[in-house]
Amino acid sequence: MVLGVYCFRNDLRLHDNPALQLAREECDQLLLVYAFEDRLWRTKKPKRISAHRARFTLDSLKCLEKKIIKLGGALHFLHGNIESSIPPFMEQVGATLCFVSDENAWEEKEAEDELSRMVNLRTIYSKTLLHLDDLPFDLEALPETFSNFRKLVEKQWIVRSSLETPDTLDLSPNPVSKLPNLRELGFNNPPAPPSDYYRFEGGTIAGRKRVERWIWEENCILNYKNTRNQLQGADFSSRLSPWISNGCLSPREIYWEIKKFESHFEANESTYWLNFELLWRDFFHFSARLHGPKIFKSRGIHPERPPITEPQNAGSLFSQWKDGRTNDLFINAMMHELRKTGWMSNRARQISASYLINDLGLDWRKGAQWFEEQLIDYDPCSNYGNWLYLSGYGNDPRKKRHFNVAKQAELYDPEGNYLRDWVRVQNSPISN
Repeated sequence: MVLGVYCFRNDLRLHDNPALQLAREECDQLLLVYAFEDRLWRTKKPKRISAHRARFTLDSLKCLEKKIIKLGGALHFLHGNIESSIPPFMEQVGATLCFVSDENAWEEKEAEDELSRMVNLRTIYSKTLLHLDDLPFDLEALPETFSNFRKLVEKQWIVRSSLETPDTLDLSPNPVSKLPNLRELGFNNPPAPPSDYYRFEGGTIAGRKRVERWIWEENCILNYKNTRNQLQGADFSSRLSPWISNGCLSPREIYWEIKKFESHFEANESTYWLNFELLWRDFFHFSARLHGPKIFKSRGIHPERPPITEPQNAGSLFSQWKDGRTNDLFINAMMHELRKTGWMSNRARQISASYLINDLGLDWRKGAQWFEEQLIDYDPCSNYGNWLYLSGYGNDPRKKRHFNVAKQAELYDPEGNYLRDWVRVQNSPISN
């Protein structure tokens, strides 16, 4: 009998999970595990996860665990990095094969490589909308700009079918440990959000409910291109990124949901635009896979460009920016929103990032790391890819993108509603 271990990471779902399908095919019995990795959950200087994302992750794990229990199995919780926690677990239970989804970010790839030197590891790729093997070029020939990437891939648009949830899994029913709570992981409960639409509930069930509501019940997708740059509200954007980032939903299922909607109602610029943004996500993922650790370095993928020279008071300027104490109230409002909710609109992310880079003259990595800690939908490839793009050291054909904050406020908050809502929380305590 072949006993295997499947380790969930950023793929917290049973459906549309090719690596899990491979594990089922190659093993007579399968143990499902999730590791609370020290590099994420225990790192303190700087922290890498806030209470907002920690709660969302625990919600997602609780949902996944319930689905597994329904199929007669258990989800085993380990503590420690996968390369240090999985080998002794496999030895303890007598497992001979280990399976994980193939990631794109450098740190995750390094962990996979280290684990593969210790156990018989199988990986399979499913991270992006377009499969790595279906690109019309080798990864090494990835275009440097998104426009050229999009032109090439849209000529030969191949999106693989989504996989259904398995009806049965031959699983071990005895967990080795229970799902910890926030306090056991060292977090306090995050503050209650000021509006219900900031309450993101983790898990595939909540993610599917959001898809059903936003696409099918409210038909918000039909006007998405016109609303996507707004700053506040429940439905101006899909807000699906938290569930996509930790793998409760897959980009493929979103794509096919849109195609299904288009076949029943209509296809327009807005329905296209959501898939267009999934392509942006793909581009940053492929770029991260290609460039590895470069996307975390100060000059990114353009080491030939001049280095960053920060002002002498860089430390205090950064503290003012992240705490919402700058000289610009519009920027402060955005930073309060991020701290209090773990969320910002895409437009707010671009404006606040440009302000840190161009107006304060700070190293873009400071802002990228703060977003990494705070955002519920943090994804290393998208987060660092976007910051690099704005900094002039990434995939933007321009040397730098500088947003005029006053003009942005005039365009996207003409009545000052967003500003008024968030200036009120200026003295609120910062969440863990």
